Amino acid sequence: MADPTPPGAAAPAVAPGQDADIGAERRQLKGLFFWYFGYVGILSPYLSLYLADRGFDVTQIGVLLAVPQVLRIVSPQFWGWLADRGGRQVTWLRLSGLLSLAVILLLAWASAAGFWPLVMLMVVLSLASGAQVPIGEARTLAVTRGDAGAYGRIRLWGSIGFILGVMGIGPVLDRIGLATLPIWLALTLAGLLAVVWQMHERPLTGPSAAADRPVWRMLGQAQVGSFFAANFLMIFSHAALYVLYSLLLAEFGYSKSAIGLLWAIGVVVEVLLFRFQKAVFDRWSALGLLAFSLAVAALRFALIGASAGWLPVLVLCQLMHAITFGLHHSAVMRVLHLWFDARQQGRAQALYITIAYGMGGSLGGLAVSALWSRVSPAAAFHGAALAALASSR
Repeated sequence: MADPTPPGAAAPAVAPGQDADIGAERRQLKGLFFWYFGYVGILSPYLSLYLADRGFDVTQIGVLLAVPQVLRIVSPQFWGWLADRGGRQVTWLRLSGLLSLAVILLLAWASAAGFWPLVMLMVVLSLASGAQVPIGEARTLAVTRGDAGAYGRIRLWGSIGFILGVMGIGPVLDRIGLATLPIWLALTLAGLLAVVWQMHERPLTGPSAAADRPVWRMLGQAQVGSFFAANFLMIFSHAALYVLYSLLLAEFGYSKSAIGLLWAIGVVVEVLLFRFQKAVFDRWSALGLLAFSLAVAALRFALIGASAGWLPVLVLCQLMHAITFGLHHSAVMRVLHLWFDARQQGRAQALYITIAYGMGGSLGGLAVSALWSRVSPAAAFHGAALAALASSR
Protein backbone atom coordinates (compact mmCIF):
# COMPACT_ATOMS: atom_id res chain seq x y z
CA MET A 1 0.00 0.00 0.00
CA ALA A 2 1.48 3.34 -1.02
CA ASP A 3 1.66 6.37 1.22
CA PRO A 4 -1.33 8.69 0.88
CA THR A 5 -1.21 11.36 -1.77
CA PRO A 6 -1.34 14.89 -0.36
CA PRO A 7 -4.26 17.07 -1.48
CA GLY A 8 -1.89 19.57 -3.06
CA ALA A 9 1.75 20.25 -3.61
CA ALA A 10 3.68 20.35 -0.36
CA ALA A 11 4.78 23.84 0.65
CA PRO A 12 8.36 24.50 1.72
CA ALA A 13 8.61 23.62 5.38
CA VAL A 14 10.76 26.57 6.36
CA ALA A 15 11.20 30.01 4.92
CA PRO A 16 14.24 30.66 2.71
CA GLY A 17 17.31 32.00 4.46
CA GLN A 18 16.49 30.42 7.81
CA ASP A 19 18.49 27.19 7.50
CA ALA A 20 21.20 28.55 9.81
CA ASP A 21 18.70 28.55 12.68
CA ILE A 22 17.52 24.98 12.18
CA GLY A 23 20.20 23.39 14.39
CA ALA A 24 19.30 25.61 17.35
CA GLU A 25 15.59 25.04 16.84
CA ARG A 26 16.06 21.28 16.70
CA ARG A 27 17.89 21.40 20.05
CA GLN A 28 15.11 23.49 21.54
CA LEU A 29 12.47 21.07 20.25
CA LYS A 30 14.40 18.19 21.79
CA GLY A 31 14.30 20.08 25.08
CA LEU A 32 10.58 20.78 24.74
CA PHE A 33 9.78 17.11 24.20
CA PHE A 34 12.23 16.02 26.93
CA TRP A 35 10.66 18.15 29.65
CA TYR A 36 7.05 17.76 28.55
CA PHE A 37 7.21 13.98 28.38
CA GLY A 38 9.28 13.89 31.55
CA TYR A 39 6.22 15.53 33.09
CA VAL A 40 3.96 12.95 31.41
CA GLY A 41 6.28 10.16 32.60
CA ILE A 42 5.62 11.21 36.18
CA LEU A 43 1.94 12.06 35.75
CA SER A 44 0.69 9.04 33.78
CA PRO A 45 2.04 6.14 35.86
CA TYR A 46 1.80 7.73 39.30
CA LEU A 47 -1.19 10.10 39.35
CA SER A 48 -3.62 7.20 39.78
CA LEU A 49 -1.52 5.92 42.69
CA TYR A 50 -1.37 9.44 44.18
CA LEU A 51 -5.14 9.78 43.95
CA ALA A 52 -5.67 6.35 45.54
CA ASP A 53 -3.30 7.39 48.33
CA ARG A 54 -5.41 10.55 48.82
CA GLY A 55 -8.47 8.35 49.39
CA PHE A 56 -10.22 8.39 46.00
CA ASP A 57 -11.82 5.15 44.74
CA VAL A 58 -11.34 3.56 41.31
CA THR A 59 -14.50 5.10 39.85
CA GLN A 60 -13.48 8.60 40.97
CA ILE A 61 -9.95 8.04 39.67
CA GLY A 62 -11.36 6.92 36.31
CA VAL A 63 -13.42 10.11 36.08
CA LEU A 64 -10.50 12.33 37.14
CA LEU A 65 -8.14 10.76 34.60
CA ALA A 66 -10.82 11.00 31.91
CA VAL A 67 -11.01 14.79 32.38
CA PRO A 68 -7.76 15.49 30.47
CA GLN A 69 -8.98 13.26 27.65
CA VAL A 70 -12.33 15.08 27.46
CA LEU A 71 -10.59 18.46 27.43
CA ARG A 72 -8.46 17.29 24.51
CA ILE A 73 -11.61 17.65 22.47
CA VAL A 74 -11.47 21.45 22.75
CA SER A 75 -8.08 22.50 24.15
CA PRO A 76 -5.79 21.47 21.24
CA GLN A 77 -8.26 22.91 18.73
CA PHE A 78 -8.07 26.26 20.47
CA TRP A 79 -4.27 26.33 20.67
CA GLY A 80 -3.85 24.95 17.12
CA TRP A 81 -6.19 27.59 15.71
CA LEU A 82 -4.24 30.35 17.50
CA ALA A 83 -0.92 29.01 16.22
CA ASP A 84 -2.03 28.70 12.58
CA ARG A 85 -3.92 31.99 12.42
CA GLY A 86 -1.47 34.37 14.03
CA GLY A 87 1.82 32.51 13.63
CA ARG A 88 2.70 33.28 17.27
CA GLN A 89 3.57 29.71 18.18
CA VAL A 90 6.24 30.55 20.76
CA THR A 91 3.98 33.05 22.52
CA TRP A 92 1.35 30.36 23.02
CA LEU A 93 3.91 27.79 24.15
CA ARG A 94 5.14 30.21 26.81
CA LEU A 95 1.64 31.07 28.00
CA SER A 96 0.71 27.38 28.13
CA GLY A 97 3.82 26.57 30.17
CA LEU A 98 3.23 29.38 32.65
CA LEU A 99 -0.40 28.45 33.24
CA SER A 100 0.41 24.74 33.61
CA LEU A 101 3.08 25.42 36.24
CA ALA A 102 0.77 27.71 38.20
CA VAL A 103 -2.01 25.12 38.24
CA ILE A 104 0.13 22.11 39.19
CA LEU A 105 1.30 23.98 42.29
CA LEU A 106 -2.32 23.76 43.51
CA LEU A 107 -2.58 19.96 43.12
CA ALA A 108 -1.93 19.12 46.78
CA TRP A 109 -4.50 21.69 47.93
CA ALA A 110 -7.15 20.47 45.47
CA SER A 111 -6.68 16.78 46.35
CA ALA A 112 -7.18 17.63 50.03
CA ALA A 113 -10.22 19.80 49.27
CA GLY A 114 -12.19 16.93 47.74
CA PHE A 115 -13.38 15.40 44.50
CA TRP A 116 -15.02 18.41 42.82
CA PRO A 117 -12.19 20.90 43.49
CA LEU A 118 -9.83 18.33 42.01
CA VAL A 119 -12.09 17.91 38.97
CA MET A 120 -11.92 21.68 38.41
CA LEU A 121 -8.14 21.67 38.76
CA MET A 122 -7.85 18.86 36.20
CA VAL A 123 -10.06 20.86 33.83
CA VAL A 124 -7.89 23.98 34.07
CA LEU A 125 -4.64 22.01 33.89
CA SER A 126 -5.80 20.18 30.77
CA LEU A 127 -6.81 23.43 29.07
CA ALA A 128 -3.54 25.11 30.03
CA SER A 129 -1.20 22.33 28.87
CA GLY A 130 -2.93 21.71 25.54
CA ALA A 131 -0.53 23.80 23.42
CA GLN A 132 2.68 21.84 23.86
CA VAL A 133 2.05 18.77 21.72
CA PRO A 134 0.19 20.17 18.67
CA ILE A 135 2.49 23.17 18.33
CA GLY A 136 5.63 21.17 19.15
CA GLU A 137 4.76 18.48 16.61
CA ALA A 138 3.87 21.05 13.93
CA ARG A 139 7.19 22.86 14.41
CA THR A 140 9.09 19.56 14.34
CA LEU A 141 7.48 18.45 11.08
CA ALA A 142 8.26 21.87 9.59
CA VAL A 143 11.92 21.78 10.64
CA THR A 144 12.45 18.17 9.51
CA ARG A 145 10.39 18.60 6.31
CA GLY A 146 8.61 15.31 7.06
CA ASP A 147 11.80 13.21 7.04
CA ALA A 148 11.10 10.18 9.29
CA GLY A 149 14.72 9.83 10.42
CA ALA A 150 15.18 13.48 11.39
CA TYR A 151 11.76 13.54 13.03
CA GLY A 152 12.58 10.42 15.06
CA ARG A 153 15.90 11.84 16.30
CA ILE A 154 14.06 14.85 17.74
CA ARG A 155 11.02 13.00 19.02
CA LEU A 156 13.05 10.34 20.84
CA TRP A 157 14.03 12.98 23.40
CA GLY A 158 10.45 12.93 24.58
CA SER A 159 10.83 9.22 25.19
CA ILE A 160 14.10 9.77 27.05
CA GLY A 161 12.40 12.35 29.26
CA PHE A 162 9.58 9.88 29.91
CA ILE A 163 12.06 7.14 30.87
CA LEU A 164 13.91 9.37 33.30
CA GLY A 165 10.64 10.59 34.79
CA VAL A 166 9.08 7.18 35.25
CA MET A 167 12.25 5.44 36.49
CA GLY A 168 13.61 8.27 38.57
CA ILE A 169 10.45 9.04 40.51
CA GLY A 170 9.40 5.46 41.37
CA PRO A 171 12.23 4.89 43.91
CA VAL A 172 11.79 8.43 45.26
CA LEU A 173 8.09 7.86 45.89
CA ASP A 174 8.83 4.49 47.49
CA ARG A 175 11.24 6.20 49.88
CA ILE A 176 9.59 9.52 50.76
CA GLY A 177 5.96 8.96 49.80
CA LEU A 178 3.40 9.84 47.15
CA ALA A 179 2.59 13.17 48.80
CA THR A 180 5.65 14.71 47.08
CA LEU A 181 4.35 13.99 43.57
CA PRO A 182 3.21 17.61 42.87
CA ILE A 183 6.76 18.87 43.57
CA TRP A 184 8.30 16.68 40.88
CA LEU A 185 5.60 17.61 38.39
CA ALA A 186 6.26 21.30 39.04
CA LEU A 187 10.01 20.87 38.49
CA THR A 188 9.51 19.30 35.05
CA LEU A 189 7.14 22.08 34.00
CA ALA A 190 9.69 24.65 35.16
CA GLY A 191 12.27 22.96 32.89
CA LEU A 192 9.81 23.07 29.99
CA LEU A 193 9.17 26.75 30.55
CA ALA A 194 12.91 27.50 30.55
CA VAL A 195 13.26 25.82 27.14
CA VAL A 196 10.31 27.48 25.40
CA TRP A 197 11.51 30.87 26.67
CA GLN A 198 14.62 30.43 24.49
CA MET A 199 12.61 29.81 21.31
CA HIS A 200 12.02 32.36 18.58
CA GLU A 201 9.04 32.81 16.31
CA ARG A 202 9.39 31.36 12.82
CA PRO A 203 7.17 32.72 10.03
CA LEU A 204 4.86 30.11 8.54
CA THR A 205 5.16 29.43 4.81
CA GLY A 206 2.74 28.06 2.26
CA PRO A 207 -0.46 29.39 0.67
CA SER A 208 -2.10 31.98 2.92
CA ALA A 209 -5.53 30.59 2.01
CA ALA A 210 -4.61 27.38 3.86
CA ALA A 211 -4.83 29.27 7.15
CA ASP A 212 -8.56 29.85 6.53
CA ARG A 213 -9.41 26.43 5.10
CA PRO A 214 -11.15 24.23 7.73
CA VAL A 215 -9.21 21.00 8.18
CA TRP A 216 -12.21 19.04 9.50
CA ARG A 217 -13.85 19.11 6.05
CA MET A 218 -11.35 16.51 4.90
CA LEU A 219 -13.03 14.01 7.21
CA GLY A 220 -15.65 13.58 4.50
CA GLN A 221 -13.06 11.90 2.29
CA ALA A 222 -13.30 8.11 2.75
CA GLN A 223 -9.59 7.50 3.30
CA VAL A 224 -9.20 10.40 5.70
CA GLY A 225 -12.33 9.46 7.65
CA SER A 226 -11.15 5.86 7.99
CA PHE A 227 -7.74 7.04 9.19
CA PHE A 228 -9.21 9.14 11.98
CA ALA A 229 -11.75 6.44 12.95
CA ALA A 230 -8.98 3.87 13.30
CA ASN A 231 -6.98 6.21 15.51
CA PHE A 232 -10.04 6.92 17.63
CA LEU A 233 -10.32 3.19 18.40
CA MET A 234 -6.57 2.82 18.87
CA ILE A 235 -6.39 5.43 21.61
CA PHE A 236 -9.73 4.21 23.04
CA SER A 237 -8.01 0.88 23.60
CA HIS A 238 -4.90 2.52 25.09
CA ALA A 239 -6.98 4.07 27.86
CA ALA A 240 -6.58 0.76 29.68
CA LEU A 241 -2.83 1.31 29.64
CA TYR A 242 -2.81 4.97 30.61
CA VAL A 243 -5.55 4.83 33.26
CA LEU A 244 -5.34 1.36 34.78
CA TYR A 245 -1.99 -0.29 34.05
CA SER A 246 -0.22 1.00 37.18
CA LEU A 247 -3.21 0.02 39.32
CA LEU A 248 -3.20 -3.46 37.75
CA LEU A 249 0.49 -3.91 38.55
CA ALA A 250 -0.10 -2.74 42.12
CA GLU A 251 -2.93 -5.32 42.38
CA PHE A 252 -0.41 -7.97 41.37
CA GLY A 253 1.89 -6.82 44.19
CA TYR A 254 4.53 -4.92 42.22
CA SER A 255 6.31 -2.05 44.03
CA LYS A 256 6.33 1.50 42.70
CA SER A 257 9.94 1.00 41.57
CA ALA A 258 8.98 -2.17 39.68
CA ILE A 259 6.01 -0.39 38.12
CA GLY A 260 8.31 2.39 36.96
CA LEU A 261 10.76 -0.13 35.52
CA LEU A 262 8.05 -1.89 33.52
CA TRP A 263 6.87 1.43 32.10
CA ALA A 264 10.47 2.30 31.26
CA ILE A 265 11.06 -0.94 29.33
CA GLY A 266 8.37 0.09 26.89
CA VAL A 267 9.83 3.52 26.40
CA VAL A 268 13.41 2.23 25.93
CA VAL A 269 12.33 0.17 22.92
CA GLU A 270 10.29 3.16 21.74
CA VAL A 271 13.50 5.24 21.75
CA LEU A 272 15.28 2.60 19.67
CA LEU A 273 12.41 2.64 17.19
CA PHE A 274 12.53 6.42 16.85
CA ARG A 275 16.31 6.35 16.42
CA PHE A 276 16.38 3.77 13.62
CA GLN A 277 12.95 4.13 12.03
CA LYS A 278 14.15 5.77 8.80
CA ALA A 279 15.00 2.39 7.27
CA VAL A 280 11.55 1.08 8.19
CA PHE A 281 9.74 4.04 6.61
CA ASP A 282 11.96 3.89 3.53
CA ARG A 283 10.85 0.29 2.94
CA TRP A 284 7.18 0.27 3.94
CA SER A 285 4.35 2.76 3.58
CA ALA A 286 3.08 4.80 6.51
CA LEU A 287 -0.44 3.39 6.12
CA GLY A 288 0.84 -0.18 6.02
CA LEU A 289 2.91 0.38 9.17
CA LEU A 290 -0.09 2.00 10.82
CA ALA A 291 -2.26 -1.07 10.14
CA PHE A 292 0.46 -3.33 11.55
CA SER A 293 0.65 -1.31 14.78
CA LEU A 294 -3.13 -1.60 15.28
CA ALA A 295 -3.01 -5.40 15.05
CA VAL A 296 -0.11 -5.63 17.49
CA ALA A 297 -2.01 -3.45 19.97
CA ALA A 298 -4.89 -5.95 20.01
CA LEU A 299 -2.47 -8.76 20.82
CA ARG A 300 -0.71 -6.70 23.48
CA PHE A 301 -3.83 -5.89 25.50
CA ALA A 302 -5.19 -9.43 25.21
CA LEU A 303 -1.92 -10.75 26.68
CA ILE A 304 -1.96 -8.22 29.54
CA GLY A 305 -5.51 -9.26 30.41
CA ALA A 306 -4.52 -12.94 30.45
CA SER A 307 -1.13 -12.48 32.15
CA ALA A 308 -2.25 -12.90 35.80
CA GLY A 309 0.75 -10.74 36.65
CA TRP A 310 3.33 -13.16 35.21
CA LEU A 311 6.44 -11.06 34.65
CA PRO A 312 7.69 -12.60 31.34
CA VAL A 313 4.35 -11.84 29.68
CA LEU A 314 4.29 -8.30 31.06
CA VAL A 315 7.83 -7.68 29.78
CA LEU A 316 6.89 -9.02 26.34
CA CYS A 317 3.88 -6.71 26.27
CA GLN A 318 6.04 -3.72 27.17
CA LEU A 319 8.43 -4.56 24.33
CA MET A 320 5.44 -4.26 21.99
CA HIS A 321 5.23 -0.58 22.97
CA ALA A 322 7.82 0.18 20.30
CA ILE A 323 5.18 -0.77 17.75
CA THR A 324 1.91 0.22 19.44
CA PHE A 325 3.14 3.70 20.32
CA GLY A 326 6.45 4.49 18.57
CA LEU A 327 5.69 3.07 15.13
CA HIS A 328 2.04 4.10 15.32
CA HIS A 329 2.87 7.69 16.29
CA SER A 330 5.48 8.19 13.57
CA ALA A 331 3.17 6.72 10.93
CA VAL A 332 0.40 9.09 12.00
CA MET A 333 2.75 12.10 11.88
CA ARG A 334 3.93 11.17 8.39
CA VAL A 335 0.36 10.89 7.12
CA LEU A 336 -0.61 14.24 8.64
CA HIS A 337 2.46 15.87 7.09
CA LEU A 338 1.49 14.56 3.65
CA TRP A 339 -2.18 15.47 3.86
CA PHE A 340 -2.05 18.98 5.36
CA ASP A 341 -0.27 22.23 4.44
CA ALA A 342 2.26 23.96 6.68
CA ARG A 343 -0.36 26.58 7.57
CA GLN A 344 -2.77 23.81 8.57
CA GLN A 345 -0.40 21.69 10.64
CA GLY A 346 -1.31 23.18 14.03
CA ARG A 347 -4.99 22.46 13.42
CA ALA A 348 -4.27 19.07 11.82
CA GLN A 349 -2.30 18.01 14.91
CA ALA A 350 -5.11 19.37 17.09
CA LEU A 351 -7.75 17.48 15.11
CA TYR A 352 -5.83 14.24 15.58
CA ILE A 353 -5.46 14.86 19.32
CA THR A 354 -9.14 15.81 19.61
CA ILE A 355 -10.50 12.74 17.84
CA ALA A 356 -7.99 10.16 19.04
CA TYR A 357 -6.95 11.29 22.51
CA GLY A 358 -9.84 13.60 23.35
CA MET A 359 -12.83 11.57 22.21
CA GLY A 360 -11.22 8.13 22.05
CA GLY A 361 -9.17 8.47 25.22
CA SER A 362 -11.97 9.92 27.36
CA LEU A 363 -14.61 7.39 26.29
CA GLY A 364 -12.07 4.60 26.56
CA GLY A 365 -11.11 5.67 30.10
CA LEU A 366 -14.73 5.58 31.21
CA ALA A 367 -15.35 2.23 29.48
CA VAL A 368 -12.33 0.39 30.91
CA SER A 369 -12.92 1.82 34.39
CA ALA A 370 -16.50 0.50 34.26
CA LEU A 371 -15.28 -2.92 33.13
CA TRP A 372 -12.72 -2.97 35.96
CA SER A 373 -15.31 -2.07 38.60
CA ARG A 374 -18.24 -4.16 37.34
CA VAL A 375 -16.49 -7.21 35.89
CA SER A 376 -12.77 -7.55 36.64
CA PRO A 377 -9.39 -5.90 35.99
CA ALA A 378 -8.66 -8.51 33.32
CA ALA A 379 -11.93 -7.68 31.55
CA ALA A 380 -10.82 -4.07 31.17
CA PHE A 381 -7.78 -5.15 29.14
CA HIS A 382 -9.72 -7.73 27.13
CA GLY A 383 -12.18 -4.97 26.23
CA ALA A 384 -9.25 -2.80 25.14
CA ALA A 385 -7.99 -5.65 22.95
CA LEU A 386 -11.36 -5.85 21.20
CA ALA A 387 -11.31 -2.10 20.52
CA ALA A 388 -7.80 -2.32 19.06
CA LEU A 389 -8.85 -5.27 16.93
CA ALA A 390 -11.80 -3.25 15.58
CA SER A 391 -9.41 -0.39 14.69
CA SER A 392 -7.33 -2.68 12.50
CA ARG A 393 -10.26 -3.63 10.27
